[in-house]
Amino acid sequence: MSQVALFEIQDGEVRVARHGGEAEQRRLADLGLRPGARVTVLRHNGEGGLMLSVNDTRLAIDAATARSVMVDRLEAEFPPLTLAGLAPGERARVTALGRDKGKGDYRRRLMAMGLTPGVSFEITRVAPLGDPVEIRVRGYAMSLRRAEADLVVVEKLP
Repeated sequence: MSQVALFEIQDGEVRVARHGGEAEQRRLADLGLRPGARVTVLRHNGEGGLMLSVNDTRLAIDAATARSVMVDRLEAEFPPLTLAGLAPGERARVTALGRDKGKGDYRRRLMAMGLTPGVSFEITRVAPLGDPVEIRVRGYAMSLRRAEADLVVVEKLP
């Protein structure tokens, strides 16, 4: 996979590979632009900058910053991995919640229970027919219906 500057991406999803100096790294990490973070370019305003979605938060950055952030393009043909696609014993980290329109109630409910972007969890059990799924998150067990688990976009952890 070849790395390109974030500024060169017109739209779509990318993964942050690296960025500029130490002070800039801290500033960008505070905004959610850490190496490995999944970012969606929502709008590219030419020399004016970019509008991004990072961890379900919109972020506007200027062109100079966008030129200093190197990213890897993500292949569009692979749908994002969701919590429902994991097996018992696997560990993962939440990258996004409820991207489907009309699912705001589920998203708020999941976040109220502690399932927020960036939190790690482990699949402890899956019912024989795949519904519900039990996870261990923040020290307690949580059961989710398959429809809810499909809303949680994750990345696997080793």
